[in-house]
Amino acid sequence: MNIRSLTRGDGGVIGAAVLLFIASFLSFRSYDCGQNSIGCPKEPIGWKPELFPVLPSIFLAGIVAAALIVAARFQPEGRKVLGLGLDAWGTVLAVSAAWSSLWTIFGGPDVDAVSPGVGQILALIANLVLAAVAVLTPRTPRSRPR
Repeated sequence: MNIRSLTRGDGGVIGAAVLLFIASFLSFRSYDCGQNSIGCPKEPIGWKPELFPVLPSIFLAGIVAAALIVAARFQPEGRKVLGLGLDAWGTVLAVSAAWSSLWTIFGGPDVDAVSPGVGQILALIANLVLAAVAVLTPRTPRSRPR
């Protein structure tokens, strides 16, 4: 494994995946209970079962997408899975995770006291960065060594 074969885009993908992993442990939803903190529910993280589709569709999809994109650098050029390279599969997963993150911000419980938590907002930012870098990296020219 030659670390020098990684590009700036791969660094962006790795950074977004690390941010996404950290965001999975932060509160996904925030509750505003006002003065009544006794009946206020505990803020869930992305790994809680009551938020089931969140973990695979947002957090794990983004992390697996980043792993596929970076792993594609270390594979031979002609290796494909079902006709697509690993970076193409990673790009599809990254865009899918960003799309899921975007819709969880707009959707969710229809209660006035529920708002997006820090983990949900950071997951959206990380997945948008991951998708943008995954889509734009193959289209940007490589920098010339000085």
